[in-house]
Amino acid sequence: MRILVVANLPPYVLGGAENQVARLVETWIDLGHHIEVAGHRIPNGFLRFGNTKIRTHRIAVIDRAGRAGRAASYFVSMARLLRQIKRNFDVIYCRGLGDGAISICLLKAIGEVRLPLVACPINAKGAGDSYFLRSIPGRQLLLHLINRHCNAINIIAPAIMSDLVKLGIDRPRITHIPNGIKIGEPIRRSQFAPTRRMIWTGRVTVQKGIDILLNALANVVVTGREFTLEIIGKGSEMDSLLKQCRQLGLQVRVRFTGALANEAVRAKLAEADVFVLPSRYEGMSNAALEAMEAGVPVLVTRVGGIDTYIDERTGWICDPDDEAGLTAALFRMLDTPVAKLLEMGKQARLLVERKFRIEKIGHQNADLFEQLIEASRH
Repeated sequence: MRILVVANLPPYVLGGAENQVARLVETWIDLGHHIEVAGHRIPNGFLRFGNTKIRTHRIAVIDRAGRAGRAASYFVSMARLLRQIKRNFDVIYCRGLGDGAISICLLKAIGEVRLPLVACPINAKGAGDSYFLRSIPGRQLLLHLINRHCNAINIIAPAIMSDLVKLGIDRPRITHIPNGIKIGEPIRRSQFAPTRRMIWTGRVTVQKGIDILLNALANVVVTGREFTLEIIGKGSEMDSLLKQCRQLGLQVRVRFTGALANEAVRAKLAEADVFVLPSRYEGMSNAALEAMEAGVPVLVTRVGGIDTYIDERTGWICDPDDEAGLTAALFRMLDTPVAKLLEMGKQARLLVERKFRIEKIGHQNADLFEQLIEASRH
């Protein structure tokens, strides 16, 4: 197949959605498919995936023109690009239900594009895809376009489905293919340090709820329980969180490492006891999948994503934006015996092997594309 992917990619954008796209692209290439990628934060040129170079296309966006100008410039650039290259592809895969999917649906409505379109919303609740669509003036027309011209929507997290239902998006084919991850060699763990070592990785933004975590950890300190937390990543909330950490007297226990390469992150996970993810909202967290693949149990919030797969065998769950609930979950985690932690980590790894292997996920998406392409020919 010839697949046009509308998304951004690392190293130009470092985020969970972008890392997931990169994994899928590499898997589809290994399956023998031709892939090109178009995004508004990547350049025109080529990007290497293993032994293969793929073509990348920049979607020009004028940010200084305000929201309306940004959307209009995105649409014009997308229209120009597809006019040039649409004959080279069989299907379009769009990561996110935003400007890219909306522009393609509009181009399909006016007859400029006839390729099957698969959209994959990134986040549920909060400031996710649903929030974005609700915030657009004239959204009813756009929702109508999506209903008529988006051939399929893939749901990576169960909570996204309820968002779509509330929006009235019910005509596209719905699939439930989660995010995937590469499975490396198992990390052998035999003993833990006396002090419980927690780790967090990702983009340091308000969405991730690290401010709530720091408050909860301050509650833990007064009980005498011993722990450390390493925060790996960078983002807009870094300065605010550093200040909060000092104010709470957590400098000795909490370390901000900054962004690290993927190999270095896995090495850090190999040394950790528990992964914590106190997000206010999520899609299907790649960071949590990476931790579980490394054999680390997870403490997550109830946001309708990875938490729907977690139970007492693999981790702990609490409500988002709930300091008292998070504190209680931290107590349960810190009081869990070492032998139980080791078993939970093994079960987390087995869960990822069964449900989230990237080769399986890539095949499932490719099967969907082939079905849509075949249907479009009749």
